[in-house]
Amino acid sequence: MMRNSLFYSIALLLMITSCIKPFDPGLNDLASNKFVVQGSVSSIEGWQYVYISNTSNISQAEYNPINDCQAEIIDDQGNIFGLSQYEDGVYRVWMNSTDLVPYRSYMVKVITPDGQILESDFDQLPEGPDEVGDVYYEIKDIPTNDPEYTIHGVQLYTDFSANPEDSKYYRWKLTETWEFHTDYDIEFYYDGVVHQVSPPDTSQRVCWKTILVPEVYTLSTVNLSENALNAVPLNFIYNTSNRLKIMYSLYIEQSALSEDAYNYWDKLRINSNQDGGLYTTQPLSVKGNIKNISDPEKEVLGFFQANALSIKRIFIEPNPDFELNLLSSCQINGLRFGFIEIPTSEYPAFLFSNGGTYSLATMTDECVLCSASNGTNNKPDYWP
Repeated sequence: MMRNSLFYSIALLLMITSCIKPFDPGLNDLASNKFVVQGSVSSIEGWQYVYISNTSNISQAEYNPINDCQAEIIDDQGNIFGLSQYEDGVYRVWMNSTDLVPYRSYMVKVITPDGQILESDFDQLPEGPDEVGDVYYEIKDIPTNDPEYTIHGVQLYTDFSANPEDSKYYRWKLTETWEFHTDYDIEFYYDGVVHQVSPPDTSQRVCWKTILVPEVYTLSTVNLSENALNAVPLNFIYNTSNRLKIMYSLYIEQSALSEDAYNYWDKLRINSNQDGGLYTTQPLSVKGNIKNISDPEKEVLGFFQANALSIKRIFIEPNPDFELNLLSSCQINGLRFGFIEIPTSEYPAFLFSNGGTYSLATMTDECVLCSASNGTNNKPDYWP
């Protein structure tokens, strides 16, 4: 009897598990095989860029640039500015200050290699402040749902001020760069025999890392009494990051936008900041201003905008009042049985040194090679 019960239990379990299939919400077809066109005309003389790609499958997200397109920027006076391919999926054209006129409207037209015509709506170039306002920070503690856990960090702000006749719609794009150092020099390494580097090699110890801040920052002053606002919050830097350990720089691009462009970026901001689940609003649902003229039923993602641009770079040095809580990526591993533990695939293996001699311990690459932490040891031209 017990044997029969066990048999039926196993059979029932197999039936249940065989009926369970991975849940697929059907977003892959919606998300893939769409054109993405993103670009702008700014008020600053120079290269104007347009990025052209295809979306990827949600389960295998990747950048799919489209090469060999014909692309041009057209203004409402009939002037045409042909773009040339600069990199994979990246097209650019140099526009002079005389080509960039406030209240003139611009659009982009793209012909893909298979002959599909993509066009944006016209977007008007507004006026905005010539300079970014003061940028500063305050050390801040942010409470969480756990009363025993508080987030410590630095909150950056900017003071915004524009003329009454300027645009009432703005976006900030942020790029951060910081210097960081490895914990050790290269002094001993093993590749079948022990080598000593004398004097120790410090050339791989200092690096810089540059990334685009992923968050979207927007502001509308339509409902404010004046076209200004102090302490507009920008990015937050956690004290668990090494950004503020040595030297940190923030490059701020402040764009005055049309109302349509602001609405597009503000919706992206809302999408990127919400903590909802699978069926909350997806970025894919943010409608841009690009259309497929050849096949109007096919949605095109992205936005082409004209923006009055002002820029600023700031540097922040270490603050003794800001306590860091860093976890080093450098790991030191003892060799219980000697060098035989080191596989040839890990040559050269860096050895931990102490006072001019080495120990039977290896160090991970992050201990001595700053490039192992995704940095570059080419000092930026703008670095102090």
